[in-house]
Amino acid sequence: MERTILIATFNRGKVNEINQFLSSLPIRGIDLHKLPGLAPCFERGGTFEENACQKARYYSQFSPALTLSDDSGLVVDALNGQPGVHSARFISEWATDEERNREVLFQMRAVPEERRSARFVCCMALARRGKLLDIFGGTVEGLIGQEPQGESGFGYDPIFFIPEVGKTMAELEPIEKLRVSHRGRALRKLGGALGTSCLVIKP
Repeated sequence: MERTILIATFNRGKVNEINQFLSSLPIRGIDLHKLPGLAPCFERGGTFEENACQKARYYSQFSPALTLSDDSGLVVDALNGQPGVHSARFISEWATDEERNREVLFQMRAVPEERRSARFVCCMALARRGKLLDIFGGTVEGLIGQEPQGESGFGYDPIFFIPEVGKTMAELEPIEKLRVSHRGRALRKLGGALGTSCLVIKP
């Protein structure tokens, strides 16, 4: 029997990737645009996990469905962990992905190749009716490139190079990105939990 999960994010790129994964399961994903007029959750956490849990609890109060939140971002070692939990608001809340990428590259302009290490981090939280049920995490290691490469993906994907595949995240096909990305790794843990628990068959 098909069940429903509320995907608790307004980020269309995240919604598409999560729906791509859920399409392999008897689960239908709906996003927050199905709840018009809902005030967004103001993130106060200092870690990805804190923000993911806060969003899952908050949005799950407005739907009877299981609610899945995602808090993720880029952590750059040479920038002392920035943009980190502020990835979506780096520079300003209204900056574009291109502007944020340009700023990261500018701040990294004098950093040599051996010190350009970075990682994408994803934390997902699952909740129902305000109660946290589980947490799933995923990380992928990489390097900050010298310039944007690739037309796919979103966010910092064009400047994040993954040595194991020899491409930036934005050069990967969607199915390949789901295989290696931080979000894909977290989603596979979610899929395992849903497949071995009674979470999806509760009313």
